Amino acid sequence: MNGLDETSKTVTIQDLKEYLNLDLINEGNLNYQIKIPSIYQIGYELIGFFEVDEELNNYIHIYGRKEARFLSTFSKEKRKKIFDKYFRHNFPALIATNESIIFPEMVESAKKNNKTLLKSHMRTSATIREAKFFLSKRLGEEKMIDGYVFLEVMGIGVLITGYEDAKLGVTIELLERGHRLITDNHLVIKRIAENDLEGYNRIDKNIIDSHFFLDNKKDGSKIDVTTLFGIKATRKMKRVDFLIVLEEWNEKKFYDRLGLDEVYEEFLGGKIPKLTIPVRKGRNLAIIIETAALNYRLKMMGVNSAEYFMKESQKLITANGKKQGDKSMNNGKVLTVRQLKNKFNLKVLLGEDKLDDTLIETTSIHRPSLALAGYVDNYEDVAYNGVQIFSRAEFKYLSTLSEETRIKNLKNYLQFKLPVLVLTADVDIPDYFYKLVKERGMILCKTSSKKASQVIANFNGYLETYFTPSISVHGVFLELYGFGVLLTGKSGVGKSETALELIHRGHRLVADDLVKFVKDTAGDILGTAANLPYFMEIRGLGIIDIKTLYGLGAVRISKKLDTVIELKEQESENDYLTAVDYQNSNTEILGNKISKMTLYISSGRNAAAMVEIAVMNLMASRLGHDPEKLYKEGIKRMTKEERKVLRIEEEI
Repeated sequence: MNGLDETSKTVTIQDLKEYLNLDLINEGNLNYQIKIPSIYQIGYELIGFFEVDEELNNYIHIYGRKEARFLSTFSKEKRKKIFDKYFRHNFPALIATNESIIFPEMVESAKKNNKTLLKSHMRTSATIREAKFFLSKRLGEEKMIDGYVFLEVMGIGVLITGYEDAKLGVTIELLERGHRLITDNHLVIKRIAENDLEGYNRIDKNIIDSHFFLDNKKDGSKIDVTTLFGIKATRKMKRVDFLIVLEEWNEKKFYDRLGLDEVYEEFLGGKIPKLTIPVRKGRNLAIIIETAALNYRLKMMGVNSAEYFMKESQKLITANGKKQGDKSMNNGKVLTVRQLKNKFNLKVLLGEDKLDDTLIETTSIHRPSLALAGYVDNYEDVAYNGVQIFSRAEFKYLSTLSEETRIKNLKNYLQFKLPVLVLTADVDIPDYFYKLVKERGMILCKTSSKKASQVIANFNGYLETYFTPSISVHGVFLELYGFGVLLTGKSGVGKSETALELIHRGHRLVADDLVKFVKDTAGDILGTAANLPYFMEIRGLGIIDIKTLYGLGAVRISKKLDTVIELKEQESENDYLTAVDYQNSNTEILGNKISKMTLYISSGRNAAAMVEIAVMNLMASRLGHDPEKLYKEGIKRMTKEERKVLRIEEEI
């Protein structure tokens, strides 16, 4: 940090008196120079105990209601003795608040020791707050530094330093997005509390020309921020909340993707959080800095997305570990009864304690009509681990049987390993049935639907989708204009950053990093988050919670996959001219052909805008619009002279 210490400022008791509009009880020395911006509320001194230290001798002292009440319990002689001893110490002044009592012996001792005694018109807490604010502003240690841009982003004070080629560009883009500049030169950092720093744009006659200007260090020119963006794009001072260091991308360096480890930078003895953000092609730094500011605000509210993500991930790992030894008929997939219960809001009548340990391992939904009639041969092969549905029809049939036959058939049926028995809403449970199910220790639930056919259809659709073959793909899955778009590309190409800007533009996130695709009963490919939904990993920033930062409108649980867009770094000048044929360029996912295209990333190309245009072009092509065909037809209609002007030598 390069800088030059500012000359120290002085504050007198008279200055403090005028700022707080204090009444003068005893003058003392109003020209006394206050050196330390701290306030001390007296306490031990009132019982005659004096710890001779910095607080007693150098701080402004405050005397409030509770101290006055305590002193009022003493005799006049004892109070006089305490005050005589107290006022002999070398503190600058005593301020009595409007809640306190000013005893005559207090005034007498102050006069005797030539000590300044003042009276506030505010309560104790307000007096302390305002006095501390004033003294911190005037006496706080400060230093003028260069090499930093200081902005207000989303209400957060952000210092930006590092990579010069990127710093100016991202500052201008942030100003275009409506954020505000404090200064990019002659920044003064002041320490106003232990870890509380304030930055402001120093103005004096020598450097007035740099006020609200951006310096272009390459050619020495200046950008007039006030003229270009208006006075609303500037402000004089702001609390410094965190530092962002921009650095050129280093392939060999590890960049934090979790955000669990806090890194700090020290200024004037105060520490502020520091983020290091690598700069490379395709990264929208303005979006990343905006998100960093939002994430900081979230942390100040007590929500740490990275810590929450890690805790929930650990829970998933633990839960999955418990199931590793389980056998499964569906490629290792298992579903707990609790998951089914939560999905359909089932009411649990029996077996609440077994919901997490009982597994459903098949898509089979069974109505036990033959079993209730006594036919259970090969029943285990047909309905093993299948959900059992009971409606009024099953109980109506049971009522036609003799009690002996009914109980016998039910016992034979309930001997099998059945994960859950589900009753429709119109069923009145017979006592004999409830008793037998309870004796067997089975799970009994009730649905809100009266029609068994509807229950079966709902359960079957869910189970078929759940147990269908799936594949996990590395990428970011979003919804743009109603289309499901998967962004792919090698690690570090800018998928997450592009997705972040698309979310900022109003599109919706489905999954980041690892996307799970399944084929539903209609044959469509559905994508969802493979693990925890709505979180994103951004290099240098860590894990962020999109749902919390941008709201529920910025996310969705699942989406049909419509197209795949691969992001690649541009390696030659002709890469971006590559024609894309949506009809013939495809990739296969779970047996379905999905349209695919490639977008080339380079400096100056807005990847998010390109993705939006690509999706809109896909929409147009599916509506029968073919821009390439129209272009060729237009050329055919041209005369030779027109083609010559446009340098189109051959007729298409």
